[in-house]
Amino acid sequence: MTCPTLPRPGVVDPPVLLAPLAGFSDLPFRMMIRELGGLGLGFTEMLHPLALLRGTGDKMACLTATEPADTPLAWQLYGRDPELLARAARVLAARGARWIDLNMGCPVRKIVSRGEGAALLKTPDLAARIAEEVVRAVPGLTVSAKIRLGWDDSCIVAPALARQLVSAGISALIIHGRTAVQGFKGKADWNRIADVVASVPGIPIYGNGDISDGTEAIERMKSSGCTGIMVGRAAMKNPWLIPEIAATLQGQPVPPPPTPSEALAFALRHLARTSALYGKGKGAVLFRKWMPLYVRPFLRMKRAEMVALMAERDADVLAKQLAVLCPESVEKDQAF
Repeated sequence: MTCPTLPRPGVVDPPVLLAPLAGFSDLPFRMMIRELGGLGLGFTEMLHPLALLRGTGDKMACLTATEPADTPLAWQLYGRDPELLARAARVLAARGARWIDLNMGCPVRKIVSRGEGAALLKTPDLAARIAEEVVRAVPGLTVSAKIRLGWDDSCIVAPALARQLVSAGISALIIHGRTAVQGFKGKADWNRIADVVASVPGIPIYGNGDISDGTEAIERMKSSGCTGIMVGRAAMKNPWLIPEIAATLQGQPVPPPPTPSEALAFALRHLARTSALYGKGKGAVLFRKWMPLYVRPFLRMKRAEMVALMAERDADVLAKQLAVLCPESVEKDQAF
């Protein structure tokens, strides 16, 4: 599979992006996805400029953790203060960041209540000023913005906002096909994503929302005119979706789904990476969120088994308990 490259600002190859997922897209998960292949661009979790500029504490160290193989990587900032965001972008640039992404689409209440994230959809002039200040602060870097269609159905601003952001110097846009009020309910509207693409021709635009397989990714790209696809929650449930989409887009054979033993090995490596970053105790606790997502479905765990595992607080013990769940009666070449 083609190695990820950045041929020009805002363009990635393969054109498959892993969304910035608060609480999930940390270094361990990004590296597990990269291990599978096909990822064109990863994103950090959302970073607030004040916390980044203070730069202290284990939490910030884990949020900003990376390594040489964790590339290409976009660093996502959120906030509503243009000058503060520009300062934070300069700090990231000094650390070696080559891509800065501005979150203008997070619908979480505590974020929007401060006028941040998706609340910027209601203040497009401020959003454009933020983009302008950040672009000016980090010349030579790719600066993108992740937005939604609008605040609600009566406030669809994405096409007009896209034009403002491009005028401010944004190199690429990521469009989630829902409004802020929708959150993650209902269906992503790819027709409205197409409207955004048409509003700013020539700018790389990545569509996000409800992509479940490689065939659907191709169909959505063709119908909307998007440059590529961003995958979010679906990758949390099925990490193998990323290489499937990349292979389909590149006209290559789709990798077979993992066998139970392969899924188990993947889960154990993920747990080991999590423990290495956070420590064995915290690592075991943080890994609980993955149990009902991809671990249980791929290993066909019973509910009682999952409940027992989620009570474990030691990563070494958890790894041993997980290891016995791989059904020995299933042939190694028999996929789900």
